[in-house]
Amino acid sequence: MQDSNPLGALFKSSIFGKITPVNNGNNVPTISLQHSLQQQSKSVKTNKSKPTIYVPSSRNERPLYAVYPNINNEAFTATMNCFRVFVAKLNDYRRDENILIDNYNEEVKKIELNSNQITLKKLFIKKHKTLCATQYNKEVAAFFDTHKFKLPKKKLHIVKYQTELVFQQFLHEYATQLKENTKVFKQLGIEEKRPLKQLEINSFKIVSLQRNGVKSIDVSKETIKNHRRHLVEAGVLFDYTFCGHKRGVKCHINSEILTVLDLKTQQLTTIENQLVKERTAKNFGNNKEVTVTELKNNNIKENVENISLGKGTASPDNSFVFYGNTNSQDEKKQTGAAAKNVKLSESLLKLIENEYDLCNNLAAGKYNNYKPIDIRALYQESLNGTTTREQFKELVIQDFFKNAARLYRNSTPYFGSWLKAYLSWMQRKFLVNGNLYRKDLMVEKLQEFRWRLNHATKWFQAKGVRPLFPNQYFDFTRTTSKEIGFEFTKNAYTRSQNSLTNKAKQENKMLADAKKRKERINHAKKFDLAFKRFTNNRATLNDTLDYIKNNLPENFRDKFSERLIEYSTKK
Repeated sequence: MQDSNPLGALFKSSIFGKITPVNNGNNVPTISLQHSLQQQSKSVKTNKSKPTIYVPSSRNERPLYAVYPNINNEAFTATMNCFRVFVAKLNDYRRDENILIDNYNEEVKKIELNSNQITLKKLFIKKHKTLCATQYNKEVAAFFDTHKFKLPKKKLHIVKYQTELVFQQFLHEYATQLKENTKVFKQLGIEEKRPLKQLEINSFKIVSLQRNGVKSIDVSKETIKNHRRHLVEAGVLFDYTFCGHKRGVKCHINSEILTVLDLKTQQLTTIENQLVKERTAKNFGNNKEVTVTELKNNNIKENVENISLGKGTASPDNSFVFYGNTNSQDEKKQTGAAAKNVKLSESLLKLIENEYDLCNNLAAGKYNNYKPIDIRALYQESLNGTTTREQFKELVIQDFFKNAARLYRNSTPYFGSWLKAYLSWMQRKFLVNGNLYRKDLMVEKLQEFRWRLNHATKWFQAKGVRPLFPNQYFDFTRTTSKEIGFEFTKNAYTRSQNSLTNKAKQENKMLADAKKRKERINHAKKFDLAFKRFTNNRATLNDTLDYIKNNLPENFRDKFSERLIEYSTKK
């Protein structure tokens, strides 16, 4: 039996890649870590220069190193104090620079430009207006070297107090992320110093933070993004990486500002008490945050450029020909629809009979094989017809009694029996607090009556029982099963509706269970793939933990630790 390696031995310097020297351009020797994955990937683009306005060095452009990093109250306070000192010095520098920029812009205003220079100026502003002030001013200087005339510069942004409040929320979120990350590393028994994981900034999560049931900072997501850009420009945040619109961005906090507590040594870790350590060299394929608006604008521009007045395209001068008759066409459609509704109303009104004629025809058996009015026609009339509510009520009740005549194919109810039942329904149905139902509600109620009538017909045929005369059968007081009245069929209708509702609930439950089952299978596949990428040295431990945190349920974090411990004993 082979001796099992301790779990912490899996995570030596090899997990962070091969260590090689890097020249950072400042004649300061630094160390870089190049991961084997970068050598395998050929499609990864090189990272562009970051728009910083501070002087990068081996001190502030590398993350801190710790075994078990944590941000307690003491580290939090120290970080905020360093932030305020850093921002105060930066604002003093920018105020002095803004004075020079104001003087420069005053000189530029006195310069008269010719037409070609004005065109170049407009094109330059259109191309570079989205850049931050520092990058924009650099482009202005490069433009002067090329075209030999000056353009106005942007004033540098002064970091406001509100940005400090936003940074405080970032730091609180970072403390939570480090705590979760450190918990996993402790479970795995890793005791090697490593660079701190990047801060993940999700603007939606930041604005959702609460303290004592109240929002910690009551601002919008766009406000958070604006302050985040100011912090990146100021050099408070670096190694900025855009991870998608849902996940937000990743970045490091300037090492001259950040202070953490190493739970392994129980000492505060700052830039001052660390030797020059390794710096992780990374290539990011996409380090520019592209908004949906920008994409739409680009598509619009491409479409406009591709449009030509070739064959089959109307010229602007004749565009009115295509739209001149739009109003008249709409009026014709509306007129035609109104005429159709009037025609339907007239045809339905013709079906209404005098109550005596109706009851005589019912007694004579004229409607024993009656075909009810199409429910769609009644719905259309209820919404767009011209009949009054009283007329529509009479139409609906007469249609119901004509349909009920099939119950009496084998009997001969008298005229008076039909008349009593009809008058009783006309007096009591479709009324609430003395007011008539809306016409569409009458149609819905008629559908219920038709279902109950079909149910009663089947019941009488199955039992071989003849129904009572109409004045008795449609009596509103016959509500029990022994009385054999139409009102009791309401119980059967209610049971039927409940059955349909329960059936729909069961189907929804089956679909929900199937969805959860498929999600569990999918999550298990994702977890296995993530674990395989890590064991094959295609992803770092921090990247793997971030992937599990952002894409899998919470229980997979503990499962990852258990799987890793099991893997180490077998290796």
